[in-house]
Amino acid sequence: MKALLLMRGAPGSGKSTWIRENGLQPFTLCADEIRLMFQGPVMDHESGRMCISQKNDHKVWKLLIDLLGERMQRGELCIVDACHSKSQDFSRYKKLAQEHRYRVYCIDFTDVSLETCKRQNDGREELKYVPESILENMYSRFETQTPPSFVTVIKKDDEERIKSLIEDWVPMDFNGYDNVVVFGDIHGCFQPLESYFSTHPFNEKTAYVFTGDYIDRGIQNREVVEWMLDNYMKPNVVLLEGNHERWLKEFANEDYDEELKNGVKDKCKSSEFFKHTSVQLKDFDKKKLRELCRKFWQICYFKFDSAKFLVSHAGVGFMPKSIMKIAADSFIRGEKYEDPIDEWFCKNNKDEDLYQIHAHRNVEKIEANKFSHSFNLCDEIEAGGWLRVMEITK
Repeated sequence: MKALLLMRGAPGSGKSTWIRENGLQPFTLCADEIRLMFQGPVMDHESGRMCISQKNDHKVWKLLIDLLGERMQRGELCIVDACHSKSQDFSRYKKLAQEHRYRVYCIDFTDVSLETCKRQNDGREELKYVPESILENMYSRFETQTPPSFVTVIKKDDEERIKSLIEDWVPMDFNGYDNVVVFGDIHGCFQPLESYFSTHPFNEKTAYVFTGDYIDRGIQNREVVEWMLDNYMKPNVVLLEGNHERWLKEFANEDYDEELKNGVKDKCKSSEFFKHTSVQLKDFDKKKLRELCRKFWQICYFKFDSAKFLVSHAGVGFMPKSIMKIAADSFIRGEKYEDPIDEWFCKNNKDEDLYQIHAHRNVEKIEANKFSHSFNLCDEIEAGGWLRVMEITK
């Protein structure tokens, strides 16, 4: 989830062809396409060729980064088709990647020889032709400048690693545990959680998966967050991200000042968090909260015994062919709140060994186990409902 793929290579090295052949155009922002949005083709007076102007690059990259930020905010698979010949070219992505918790990869085409690149460049359409002197300068930089350490470099021919990024999603193996326990929404209601662990003591041989929405609406947000801070680093605890964790992340990043003065309320769209939850959390160490938020997962896909389980906050109506191509926001917030995703998942699911578990929405107030292969753990605990807990045993 949340991967940013940066293409690297000279014009004519095959980057755009690779994107097209892998069906990744809808996920790609291309610098040349944006250049043509700002200005039409211009004539090179030496060769007479029509070419793409490079004169608007400051505007081009500002717009591209803005568009990339919009996509990252939704947790989409993101690809940037550009040459990235200088080490500093990668620095423009670092802040965005950190803010939205993206892993950054470089798909490297620099091992395509200069001669091959020149030959393929000659065969490109006139508009995309690049003077050979520019190609030669790029290859000189490729030899001396490399991507920075926060970027993982993958060669274009490393099919197995690339496939794992854009196609396959291998479930984690939870068979080392005796049991798996999945918790529904907590919403600031610590007492039911405390009650569960008083009768079922925490066990290192059990995996605990929480579906998100830990805060808001209840009156024990402080106690819930304290429990999370005490336990989130344990290897058998998985904290998924719910839609209410957005406010906790912004609070931890100090997007709201300590006194929550005028103007801040306009930015915080949640009056519940603004008026109540943040007041309970005002004394927490913001650094520790940021570290906690960085550990949130978007989904937990695991195998246990002979079955596979897809756990997310909002749930989905189908098992996607490529989880990487689904925006994280779809798993965290969903599309329409009233969608009958449990019914849809069971109708669309062709794998008898695949099960879904989620919380977040339960418009029809169905029982947790109404459907055979999709379990709903939302019961409006903050309004007097239960904390739904699903225990999976071998």
